[in-house]
Parts: sequence; C-alpha cells; structure tokens
Amino acid sequence: MNLPRVARTLVQLHPLQVLARPIALGGRALGRGSTAALAPALRSGFAPPRAPFVAFADAERRRGRARLAAIPEGSLLHAYESAYGYELGADPTAPAPGVWEGPVASHPFPASVRARRLAVAARLGRPGLSAELARACRAVALGLELHLMANHLLENAIGLVCGGAVARGLEAEAWWRLGSRLLSWQLPEQFLSDGGHFELSASYHLSVTAGLLEAIELSLAAGREVPELWRDTARNALAWAAAVRAPDGTYPLFNDAALDAAPEIDGVLALGAALGLLDAGAAPGSTENTPTENTPTENAPTENTPPADQPALLHLPATGWVILRFGERAWLAFDAGMDGAAYQPGHVHADALTFELWVEGERAVVDHGVSSYIADPAREETRATRAHNTVELGGADSSEVWSAFRVGRRARAQVRRFERAPAHLVVEAEHDGYRFLPGAPVHRRELALSERELAVHDEIVGGRTGVCSRLRLDEAALQRRSITVDGVQLAPEQSSGVWYPCFRQPRAAVVFSGRGEARDGWRGGFRLRW
Repeated sequence: MNLPRVARTLVQLHPLQVLARPIALGGRALGRGSTAALAPALRSGFAPPRAPFVAFADAERRRGRARLAAIPEGSLLHAYESAYGYELGADPTAPAPGVWEGPVASHPFPASVRARRLAVAARLGRPGLSAELARACRAVALGLELHLMANHLLENAIGLVCGGAVARGLEAEAWWRLGSRLLSWQLPEQFLSDGGHFELSASYHLSVTAGLLEAIELSLAAGREVPELWRDTARNALAWAAAVRAPDGTYPLFNDAALDAAPEIDGVLALGAALGLLDAGAAPGSTENTPTENTPTENAPTENTPPADQPALLHLPATGWVILRFGERAWLAFDAGMDGAAYQPGHVHADALTFELWVEGERAVVDHGVSSYIADPAREETRATRAHNTVELGGADSSEVWSAFRVGRRARAQVRRFERAPAHLVVEAEHDGYRFLPGAPVHRRELALSERELAVHDEIVGGRTGVCSRLRLDEAALQRRSITVDGVQLAPEQSSGVWYPCFRQPRAAVVFSGRGEARDGWRGGFRLRW
C-alpha cells in the first residue's frame, strides 16, 4: 500500500465522510433493507402535466434501456442502473415494471433515483406504486450517503422530496421535510456561483439539475410551497447548461461525462422552460444571459455577448471552463479550473488544461470519455493525463488519480489572460499539477482560435523532465472536415486510438503525439487548420 498517497487522499475528505463511513459499511454488512408494510397512500387528482414533463419521462425510459444494453450484465453498475426504475416511463397503461428485489435495490443511491421515477410515474397516473415508493424512500431515509456526499447526497434529498410530494400522511410529510432540509444544506454547497455543479462534470450536472426540476414540478403539482432557493439554483444551473451546450446539442466530456449518462441537454432545458425557470436568452444554442466573466484580468470579456456570427468568449469562473466560439465555424471548450470538488473528487480526471473542439458543428478534437467504472486498466486509462488533450510531464499524471475513484495530489489551474479581437480569440492558463517533480515545473498553455485555425502554444516553466503533448481527433471528423495537424517546434507522431462518447462504446480516433525534453523550460504545440 502506498501510504503517502493514501494520506494525500484522506486529508481532503470532509469530516462527515470520515465519521459516516463506518456506519454505512456496517449497515451494508448487516444487509439492512427496508419494508413496504403500511405504505403511505398516494395523492390523486393531480392537474394535467406539462407536455415537456411527459416527454422527459419517456426520453429517460429510452435512455435507460440503451444505457443498460451497454453495461455488462453481472456488474455492480448494471445492478445499480437496473434498479433505477427508468422502465416506468410516462405511459400509465404500459405493462407493469418488474419488482426491484435485489440487495442492491436497497442501496440509497439506486433507491433515490427509483423513488424519483416512481413519483413521476404516480403523478402521471400509473397505479399501484405506493408500496414500492415507500420501500425506496425508507431505504434512502435509513441510509443517507453522508460517507460520500456530493451528487449521491443530493440525489438522496431529491428522491425523498419527490416521494413526499406524491404521497400523503405523516410519513410522507417526514420524507418531504427531510429531503427539503437536505436541499437547503446541499444546494448552496454543491452549486457554484456560475451555476455549475461542483464535481465539474456536465453529465452529473444535468442529472442533478433534472432531478431538481422534477422535484419542483412534483411539489407544485402537490400544492406544496417551493422554496425560492430551489428556483434560483435551478435557474443558474439551467443557464450553465445552456452555456456549455455545444453546436451539436451535446456537451464537453470532461471528468467522467458521457452522452448516455445523463438526460439530453435539450430535454433538461425544455423542462426548465416549461417551469418558467429558463430565461429566453438562455435557450438552446444561445449564449445570451449566461454567466459571464468576472475574473479581474486584462482584456476580460464583457457582459455583452456578440452576435452568433461574431467571435465570442465566455468564462465560467467558478467552474473554470472557458468557451470560445467563432461564428458557425468553431466552438471550443477549455478546462482551465480545479479538477473537481474539494472533498469528493471521484470523477476527477488528470486532464488539466485539456480542451475539446467542434468544427462546423461536429466534435473534432475529442476527450477520451469513459470506458470503465471499476479499478482496472481501462479505468486507469480513462483518467490518465496521457488520454487527454494536454501535456504530460515525466510520464506522470497531473493529478494523482488512483484506484477507480481516488485522487491524492491535485492540480490547480487558473486563467491568466484573455484577448478578443475581430479575427481571433485567445485564452491563456496555467496549472501546477507537476510541482512535485524536480524544479517544480508549471504548464502554461495558450489557445488562439480563428475562423479556420486553432493554434495551441504550450510552455513548460522550470524543471528538467520529458514532455509529451497529445491531441485526440475523431477519425471520421478528421477526414470529413479536412483537418490538418502540424507541430509547432515539435514533430508529432500519428497513431490509432479510440474515444468513448457513450459508456463502453468506442469510436475510432487519431492521436497526435509530440515529444521533447524540458531543460529549465520548453516550448511547443500544434496548429490545426480546416
């Protein structure tokens, strides 16, 4: 066991995570389940639902079915997602779903998601769900995931609120009140000032935002008062989602994001619009009224967003992402912030200063994506610096990722400079993830985007170590868009690779690698033209 690495990991934990872990492990070892006896009755007489609410429930059923087909049967992940209840959908006359009897179904996270799906189905008119809703909500209430916190605890809260909204009686009231108090605690904790979720993954952001929107809708349908905190958080989260919506209707794949791991971004935005929580200017495809730059740097962007055919630069300062857009020709997302939540970095990748690029509406420079969620070589590859569009020093990772969801030493990145001109956009950032190497080298990166070109300029300040800079391009996009890749002060080698837009579903990629040696400094980069 690498004790220093374990110490670097443990020191980041929240005190509640440490205190609650023995309780969680003890409860799981005892096989503690929940009962459906004396289940609270469900409410009736709901007003007709909004059309996007119905459409969203059916879209989730389709997504759940496709997602399960890609996950190996017999795996823990398959058991978890089989218990989510996505098969309920929106049709109350469809055949009744199976019963969730396996031991994993009583784990708090799948029970939370299932409670929400059961509540939605009950609100849409499906009968006979009171017993299973009670079993799910009781499992959540008895096993709040304080040992994990982050999106798990937020899902616990949302599941309880949703269950409490559609049921009647003292126990249902207790679910709703417990869930509401958890949301009052966790929403300000987990959602950042720019609207992003603090785990810095678009997939997890969309999942918890969708859950919050469903909790608001169900509470309103039940005649409950919705706290303004819920509405304000949802508005900001929707604005963030609109800001990171790429030209093809997807989102960046930083930090364990996958296109099948969360609801489609347009479906979430439509749900928010139906609830009156999405500003008209933040509709899909627009960057109007989205969070704007507030970092005090020279040439920082202003709050006035240029027209769609003009260069636009948007900084989400708390998230650390920068969006560059050059008309319809190019759209770029740059990860120039922290690597993830302070005390729950389970979805962190060692990808400091990575980016993705869309050319003429198509994702061209791509993230590796997620190929595994267990501690195996595929998971190691998923999280490693070498799998991302950034610079690797000394064959090491910029953040000390290990096991399936652990992180020791962390990279800290920050934006240094912006420049916006009629013909180009420039952003410069740096990170200190390699400060543990001799000479404490710093990686500094400048991205310069114009209508038909991206210049990537990297500089290593200090240190004496090997350098490897990589770019991963979708093979089909590389050919269709006639993209050329040249080295800047380096001679890139070309190799075959893969990337995973959806979990365990590889697509062909071409990887360009440029190597060098830093001797108290190094410069190099790439130039892409289309």
